[in-house]
Amino acid sequence: MDEKQTPQPLQPDELSRKLSQWERENPRATFTEIEEAVEVELAQLRKQVVEEMLQQKEAAAQEAPTCPQCGEKMVKNGRRQRELKSKEGQTIELDRQHWRCLSCGETLFPPG
Repeated sequence: MDEKQTPQPLQPDELSRKLSQWERENPRATFTEIEEAVEVELAQLRKQVVEEMLQQKEAAAQEAPTCPQCGEKMVKNGRRQRELKSKEGQTIELDRQHWRCLSCGETLFPPG
Protein backbone atom coordinates (compact mmCIF):
# COMPACT_ATOMS: atom_id res chain seq x y z
CA MET A 1 0.00 0.00 0.00
CA ASP A 2 1.32 3.40 -0.97
CA GLU A 3 0.62 5.70 1.98
CA LYS A 4 1.20 9.43 1.86
CA GLN A 5 3.48 10.61 4.64
CA THR A 6 1.97 13.38 6.71
CA PRO A 7 4.40 15.89 8.15
CA GLN A 8 4.96 15.65 11.88
CA PRO A 9 3.23 18.48 13.73
CA LEU A 10 5.45 21.18 15.14
CA GLN A 11 6.53 20.37 18.67
CA PRO A 12 6.14 23.07 21.33
CA ASP A 13 9.93 23.57 21.46
CA GLU A 14 10.12 23.98 17.69
CA LEU A 15 7.20 26.40 17.71
CA SER A 16 8.87 28.44 20.45
CA ARG A 17 12.17 28.38 18.53
CA LYS A 18 10.51 29.62 15.33
CA LEU A 19 8.71 32.41 17.15
CA SER A 20 11.85 33.40 19.04
CA GLN A 21 13.72 33.58 15.74
CA TRP A 22 10.95 35.73 14.26
CA GLU A 23 11.11 37.99 17.32
CA ARG A 24 14.89 38.43 16.90
CA GLU A 25 14.37 39.31 13.23
CA ASN A 26 11.59 41.76 14.11
CA PRO A 27 12.70 43.52 17.32
CA ARG A 28 10.41 46.51 16.77
CA ALA A 29 7.28 44.47 16.07
CA THR A 30 4.04 45.85 17.39
CA PHE A 31 1.57 43.89 19.47
CA THR A 32 -0.57 43.32 16.38
CA GLU A 33 2.40 42.08 14.31
CA ILE A 34 3.38 39.65 17.08
CA GLU A 35 -0.19 38.36 17.23
CA GLU A 36 -0.24 37.89 13.46
CA ALA A 37 3.08 35.99 13.51
CA VAL A 38 1.78 33.69 16.24
CA GLU A 39 -1.47 33.14 14.33
CA VAL A 40 0.42 32.13 11.17
CA GLU A 41 2.34 29.48 13.11
CA LEU A 42 -0.73 28.26 15.00
CA ALA A 43 -2.73 27.98 11.77
CA GLN A 44 -0.02 25.74 10.30
CA LEU A 45 0.06 23.65 13.46
CA ARG A 46 -3.76 23.33 13.42
CA LYS A 47 -3.68 22.21 9.80
CA GLN A 48 -1.06 19.55 10.51
CA VAL A 49 -2.90 18.23 13.57
CA VAL A 50 -6.26 18.09 11.75
CA GLU A 51 -4.73 16.27 8.75
CA GLU A 52 -3.05 13.76 11.05
CA MET A 53 -6.24 13.11 13.02
CA LEU A 54 -8.32 12.67 9.85
CA GLN A 55 -5.79 10.23 8.37
CA GLN A 56 -5.79 8.22 11.62
CA LYS A 57 -9.59 8.16 11.55
CA GLU A 58 -9.53 6.97 7.93
CA ALA A 59 -7.00 4.23 8.73
CA ALA A 60 -9.15 2.98 11.63
CA ALA A 61 -12.35 2.86 9.53
CA GLN A 62 -11.47 0.09 7.08
CA GLU A 63 -14.58 -2.06 7.61
CA ALA A 64 -16.72 -2.22 4.47
CA PRO A 65 -19.84 -0.06 4.82
CA THR A 66 -23.35 -1.23 4.00
CA CYS A 67 -24.80 0.16 0.80
CA PRO A 68 -27.25 2.97 1.61
CA GLN A 69 -29.30 2.02 -1.49
CA CYS A 70 -29.77 -1.77 -1.16
CA GLY A 71 -28.17 -2.79 2.15
CA GLU A 72 -25.47 -5.07 0.70
CA LYS A 73 -21.83 -4.90 1.81
CA MET A 74 -19.74 -2.61 -0.38
CA VAL A 75 -16.29 -3.34 -1.81
CA LYS A 76 -13.25 -1.11 -2.16
CA ASN A 77 -13.22 0.89 -5.37
CA GLY A 78 -9.85 2.65 -5.23
CA ARG A 79 -8.82 5.75 -3.33
CA ARG A 80 -9.68 9.35 -4.11
CA GLN A 81 -8.22 12.67 -3.09
CA ARG A 82 -10.45 15.18 -1.40
CA GLU A 83 -9.66 18.77 -0.50
CA LEU A 84 -11.39 20.57 2.35
CA LYS A 85 -11.07 24.17 3.45
CA SER A 86 -10.24 24.90 7.08
CA LYS A 87 -11.67 27.79 9.08
CA GLU A 88 -8.53 29.76 8.21
CA GLY A 89 -9.00 29.04 4.50
CA GLN A 90 -6.17 26.51 4.32
CA THR A 91 -6.53 23.49 2.06
CA ILE A 92 -6.51 20.17 3.88
CA GLU A 93 -5.89 17.20 1.60
CA LEU A 94 -7.41 13.82 2.38
CA ASP A 95 -6.78 10.48 0.74
CA ARG A 96 -10.03 8.52 1.23
CA GLN A 97 -11.28 5.05 0.36
CA HIS A 98 -13.98 4.97 -2.32
CA TRP A 99 -16.58 2.16 -2.07
CA ARG A 100 -18.85 0.44 -4.63
CA CYS A 101 -21.81 -1.88 -4.26
CA LEU A 102 -21.56 -4.88 -6.59
CA SER A 103 -25.30 -5.49 -6.30
CA CYS A 104 -26.73 -2.14 -7.38
CA GLY A 105 -23.71 -0.11 -8.52
CA GLU A 106 -24.08 2.61 -5.86
CA THR A 107 -20.81 4.32 -4.93
CA LEU A 108 -19.82 5.93 -1.66
CA PHE A 109 -17.13 8.42 -0.81
CA PRO A 110 -17.23 8.87 2.96
CA PRO A 111 -17.53 12.44 4.14
CA GLY A 112 -14.61 14.10 5.86
